[in-house]
Amino acid sequence: MLTIYTSSENTERLKFVSNHLFNHVLGTEFQIVSDQVLYRKQTGPCINYSEEPLNHGLQIFPQGLLFESGIHPIQHLQMGKWNDLFCFFHNEQGDIPFDVFAASFYLLSLYEEYLPSRLDEHGRFDHRNSLLFQNHCLEIPIIDRWAYQLKETLEKSGYSTAEFRLRKYRSVSTYDIDHPFLYRYKGFIKNTGRLLHDCLNQNFKSVKKRLSVLLHRSEDPYMQAIRFIQSTEVRAKRTYYIFVLLGKKWDDYYRYLRGLSSVFIGVHPSCGTVSKARHPAPSAGPSHKISRGLRVKPAMTEKETLEKILQQPIVFSRQHFLRMQTPDTFQSLLQAGIREDFTLAFAKAPGFRSGTAIPHFFYDLQKEEITPLLLRPTIMMDSTLIFHLKLSPETAWKKIKSLIDACKQSGGDYLSLWHNSNLAGSPEKNPWIQVFIESHRYAISMENH
Repeated sequence: MLTIYTSSENTERLKFVSNHLFNHVLGTEFQIVSDQVLYRKQTGPCINYSEEPLNHGLQIFPQGLLFESGIHPIQHLQMGKWNDLFCFFHNEQGDIPFDVFAASFYLLSLYEEYLPSRLDEHGRFDHRNSLLFQNHCLEIPIIDRWAYQLKETLEKSGYSTAEFRLRKYRSVSTYDIDHPFLYRYKGFIKNTGRLLHDCLNQNFKSVKKRLSVLLHRSEDPYMQAIRFIQSTEVRAKRTYYIFVLLGKKWDDYYRYLRGLSSVFIGVHPSCGTVSKARHPAPSAGPSHKISRGLRVKPAMTEKETLEKILQQPIVFSRQHFLRMQTPDTFQSLLQAGIREDFTLAFAKAPGFRSGTAIPHFFYDLQKEEITPLLLRPTIMMDSTLIFHLKLSPETAWKKIKSLIDACKQSGGDYLSLWHNSNLAGSPEKNPWIQVFIESHRYAISMENH
C-alpha cells in the first residue's frame, strides 16, 4: 500500500485526486496519514506531501490548492516541464518539480471552467480557454502520463511497485442518434420543398431516392446507418452505447431500439434542456461569464419519457451538441438520476478535456464533495474532424490513430463518438465509412497488444 503524509486536516480534495492517480491509473491502494511516527514506520511506497523535512519517501511540496475550499482565481500557474512533459504549479523544491496532486485536481475538477471566461456561440466553455489547449497538450492524457512517471520515480527511489496493477486500455464505442431519419417524418411541406429544389437543380438521383423512401420501397439512409452500426458491433462481439434524442411519431424506430441487444441506451438531452447563455456585453470584458445551467425539469422529463418508451431504466447521458456548463449540468443530471455522463469533450477540438483518458467522478467544487456521477471522457467526435477541423479522411484517420495510441500508452479508454448521419450512404460515396471501419478495427485490436 502507498502511504501519503500530509499535515493538513482538509483532505477531501487530496483523497479525490489520489483515488484517480493510484486506484484508477496505477492500480494500487493508498492511505493518507497525518501522524509522522506512523508515516515513518511504513516500508512501502511513501510520499511526503508537506513542506516538513521528514527524510522519508518522495517529497512533493504542496502548492496550496488542495487545502483550500471554494473557487479562487489563480494568478500564476507556474508552468514548466517534468521529463519533457508539460506541468504547472512548478517549483524547485522536493523530489518532483511540481505539485502533481494540485495540477491533477485542477484538471480533473474542471477548475478553470468555474472561473470567468467567454463562452462560445452555443454557451459552452470555449476550448481556446483551456490550459491544455493553450499549451499544445490537449491531445495527451497528461494526468495519466504524470502518474506513470510518478511510478518510475518511486522505483528509482528504491520502492517496489510490484503490487501496482496498471489499468488496461479499452476501446469504447458510442453513437449519437440525433436524426434517425433523413427523409421520413419530415412533413409534407418540407419534403415537397426539397423535391422541387432537387428537380430545379436536376438532382434526379436525390429525387428518386427520396420518393423511394417515402413510398416505403427502400429504407431511410439514416436508419440504414443505425443498422450498419449494429451489425458492425455484433460482428466484433462488442457492447456499445447509443444516445437517443427524443422525437415525435418514431414508433418503428423505438420498436427497433427495444429489440437491440448488447447495447446500452442513454438519453441525449436536447438543447432546450440547457438555459440559454447570453454573451457578455462588450464592456464586461473578455473574461466575464454569465450564470447558466441545465434545466432540471425538462431533462428529467426527457429521461422519464425515454424510459417509458423503451421500457427500461436510463442511467447514461450525453448532452446534445455537447452543451454542458460546469457545474450546473452535472448537478442537474445527478438530480435527474443519471449515473454516467459522456459529454466531457470539446466540440471543436479532439483530446482530453479533463487531462485523462480514464473515467473519473465529478467533484463538485461548490459543495466540496465527491459525487457519484461518473464522467466518461469522450476523446474523438467525428463531427469535430469533419466539420470543425475540416480534415480530409486520410488526415482524420492519422489523427484518430494517434489518439488511440495515446490512450493505449497509459491504459486509458479510447471513447469515440460517431453519428449515424455521418455514416449514411455507401463506402464508395461516403469515405468516412471507411475511416470508421478502419479506426474501429484498429481501436479494438490494440486491446490485445
